[in-house]
Amino acid sequence: MTAISQQVAGQLPQFTSQNLSNTAWAFAALGLRDEPLFAAMSQQALATVSLLSERDLSAMVWSFANLALRDDPFVAAIRNLLREGASHFQPRSLSNISWAFATLKVHDSPLFVAMAKALLNKIKGSPDGKLEDMLTNLKAMAWSLNFCGAASEDLDKALLSSILHLAERQDLELQEKVRKLVPAAASSISREEYLERGADPDVPPFVVIDLPEVCVVHKPPGWEVDSADVGSGLLLSEYLQRQFSVSEAPLVYFSEYQFGMVHRLDRVSSGLLLIGKTLKGFHFLGWQLNTGRLEREYVVLAHGWVDPSLQIIDAPVLHIHAEGARESRVSEQGKPSLTQLKTLGHYTLKSEDDDRFSLVAIAIRTGRRHQIRAHMAHVGHPTVADGKYSSREAFVRDKQWCPRNFLHRYRLSFKDSAMQAHEALAALPEDLKEASAHLVAVGPKSDQALTEWLRPDSQRKAWRDLDCLAGFMT
Repeated sequence: MTAISQQVAGQLPQFTSQNLSNTAWAFAALGLRDEPLFAAMSQQALATVSLLSERDLSAMVWSFANLALRDDPFVAAIRNLLREGASHFQPRSLSNISWAFATLKVHDSPLFVAMAKALLNKIKGSPDGKLEDMLTNLKAMAWSLNFCGAASEDLDKALLSSILHLAERQDLELQEKVRKLVPAAASSISREEYLERGADPDVPPFVVIDLPEVCVVHKPPGWEVDSADVGSGLLLSEYLQRQFSVSEAPLVYFSEYQFGMVHRLDRVSSGLLLIGKTLKGFHFLGWQLNTGRLEREYVVLAHGWVDPSLQIIDAPVLHIHAEGARESRVSEQGKPSLTQLKTLGHYTLKSEDDDRFSLVAIAIRTGRRHQIRAHMAHVGHPTVADGKYSSREAFVRDKQWCPRNFLHRYRLSFKDSAMQAHEALAALPEDLKEASAHLVAVGPKSDQALTEWLRPDSQRKAWRDLDCLAGFMT
């Protein structure tokens, strides 16, 4: 790509503003972080900033943010243009720029507020706009405001009100599709197919909470959250369609709406998942996800003795679409990612007391693909039996006593659209309990922590209420 970059750099003086923004977008979309080229493009853009369309401006700043390249003069120029008249920008430009500024950690609360108000006014004044586009722009703005700390209670309510209003309209449109839908006949799954896909035929998914607009489902290992790309597991969407009729949960029949699945959980992992049964429920859960109101909490067993003082991992995670490679890694080019952790206990193996492990409770503020696994590997404590983020040697040893990745989402906390709070809890699955029997606690607090997780009648606590180890050997 060096030759292409050099060729592009040589032609920059002849570029139109659209050529410039298209080139920046293309390099960013491919993840090509060429700092000298982007510096040259920034200089070119600054020289003709008054000629750049808002579409070109938003594409340029999005590209810089996507590659984690902060160019202060160019950002300052766009900030000045927005201060002069954010109301002149279209919704997509406003949401893209707000996302870029939040990602680049631009601290300018008044400007974020001005962009949000301009977006709300634009959407209110364009009732015939495409619903999906308007909802995408509103949710992006909500994320940006909350991520950079610029959201006020009134502005949050205004964004949510607009989202729910549009979602109700979208539900009416969905009814037209439902009337034309001919659901495929639900097929049963043989025990052989369960086993071939790495799932236990005696441990199927099940509904934990069932509400009119949303539900919580427990996903066992071996099942695929097929809201995007599909792997080798059994498809959770097919379970949902066997569980709910189209009148009960229309969204789970439509792939264009991710079958209602609001977030992901890796095939080899287990735990709780939120599902939107209607678009109103789906988008309301999405708003809670984007604004940090949805609590997602996990228990993992990690290699090594995690220092109890390590309680935050704040490192951008980049998802890589490469077959056979690590799918995510910490990188400057990644998206903002925040993982909170509490070390509950330190352990050795009964069969090998030189091997060290830690039981860790985790809460995530962001939800990047493989975020927990990538973050734990980044700090030197990959999760047990993780074939993707630990060494092959460690994975082979782990598999002798732990059947799969030791990561379980045990708690979800959310609200329904009537603002009623709900909490879903899931005990540690039997296969992970059996693996835990191979551990020897190092100290009474570690022993107590493991015992609590293994008790079937134990009441799971929220992450914030769990006790962290005070130090090593306790």
